[in-house]
Amino acid sequence: MMNNKRPKFPRLLTTFALAAAVALIALYSVYMIWERPPEQDESPLGAKSLTSPTETPAQTAAPEPTPAETEEPGGVYTLLLVGNDDGNGNTDTILLCRLDTAAHTLHAVNIPRDTLINADWEVRKINAVYWTDRLQGGNGIDALKRHIRMLSGIEPDNYAVLDLADLITAVDLLGGVDFEVPRAMHYDDPTQDLHIHLDEGPQHLSGQQVMWLCRYRSGYPSGDLGRIEMQQSFLRACVEQFAALGKVPNLLKAASYLAGELDTDMTAANMIWYVRQALACRGEGLHFDTLPTAPATVHGYSYAVVRLNEWLAMLNDGFLPADWELSPSDLDLVYYGESGYAGTQGLRGSWYYRWTPPVSAPAPTPAPTPAPTPEPPAGPNIITVVPGGSGTAGEAETPAPIVPEEAEPSPTPGEDWIAALEFTP
Repeated sequence: MMNNKRPKFPRLLTTFALAAAVALIALYSVYMIWERPPEQDESPLGAKSLTSPTETPAQTAAPEPTPAETEEPGGVYTLLLVGNDDGNGNTDTILLCRLDTAAHTLHAVNIPRDTLINADWEVRKINAVYWTDRLQGGNGIDALKRHIRMLSGIEPDNYAVLDLADLITAVDLLGGVDFEVPRAMHYDDPTQDLHIHLDEGPQHLSGQQVMWLCRYRSGYPSGDLGRIEMQQSFLRACVEQFAALGKVPNLLKAASYLAGELDTDMTAANMIWYVRQALACRGEGLHFDTLPTAPATVHGYSYAVVRLNEWLAMLNDGFLPADWELSPSDLDLVYYGESGYAGTQGLRGSWYYRWTPPVSAPAPTPAPTPAPTPEPPAGPNIITVVPGGSGTAGEAETPAPIVPEEAEPSPTPGEDWIAALEFTP
C-alpha cells in the first residue's frame, strides 16, 4: 500500500519563508518610521527675510494671501557642514548645502576660510568666528550661523561641526573609501604633529588618510582653493561610490557615533535620512561651487573679499529655487567698490580699513655714500589690495589708498576687478 502523504519539509520551508518576508517588511517599516527628515521652520531657506523680485509696496499692503500662495518649495533643506581642519580651533572647512528631495539635486557651496566678514574686531575671517565665540562664552554655532546668514541670506535648517578625530573614526566605521589621489601629497609639520604622506593613484583610504587628503594644501598653487577643489572631488566620488553600491556600509553605526559626538542639532535618524537623500543626487544632480572672492591684504591680514555681483548670480541662478531672488539689501557683507571698501548694510569698524603700517625713523646717512631714499612720512592711510584672481590672498601687488574726503582720490585697482566686485545702489 502506497503512502500518498507529502513530506512536511517543503511546507515548513514555505511557512518559514513567508514569516521571514513578513518580518523583513515589518523591520523595514519600523526603519522607515525611525528614519525621518529633520523638522523645519516655516521657511526652509530663511525666506521670511527675502524679497521676491515681483513684490511691490502695494502688494505688501494687500490683504493676507492664502496659505497656498505663501507655501515654500516642498522638500528643500539647507545644511551647514563645518570642519575643524587645522588642529587649532579654526573652522577651515565651511560647506553650505541645499538639498532638493523632489528634484534630487544637491548644491553645495564652499566658503573660503579667509572670507572677510562684516564685523568689528581684529581678525575678521569667517574661520575664526566659531571658536572666538566659544572662547567668549557662546556656543560657537549660533555666531557662525548668523554670519552665514549675513553672507548668503540663508538660515540653515541643520548643522554639524566635525572634528578631525570624528572624521577619522567615522570613515573607519564605514570601512574606508575608494579614491584616486590625483597627486602625491607629502608634508611634515612637527609643531602640529602633522605628517601627511599620500601617493598618487587609486587606493582605498583609511580615516587617517582621508584626514590627510582633506587637510593638505601646501602643494597647491592656489592654496586653500586647491584644497577646496580636492574636498569637492572627494565628496563627489563618495556619493558616486556609495550610490553605485546601493548602500553605505555600517551607516547606522557611523551615524549613531556621530550623533553622540558632534556639535550638531541632528539625530542619527536625521543623518541617515540626509545620506539616503544625497545618494539619490547622482551625476548632474550634484553641484559644487565656491564663494567667488578676490584676494586682499587688510590691516596686515590676508583676506578673501566677496565678489558681490558674482556671488549674487551664483545664489540666484543655481542655489536658490527658481522663484526666489536675493538682492544686495538681503545680505550683510563687505565688498570692494570704486571708492574703496563698503558694506551692503554699512561698514562695521571702518577704522580697520584705514590702518597705516608704522613708519620707522630713517637710518643715519653715512658719508660719503649717497643718502638712502627716506621712507615716506605718515600720510593718507592705506590698505593693500591684490587685483585679479580669486580665492585666498597672495602677495600684495597694488596699493589702493583710501584717503580722507578732502584729499584728491587715489587711483583704484583695475576696472576688471572693480566690475566684478562693485555694487552701486
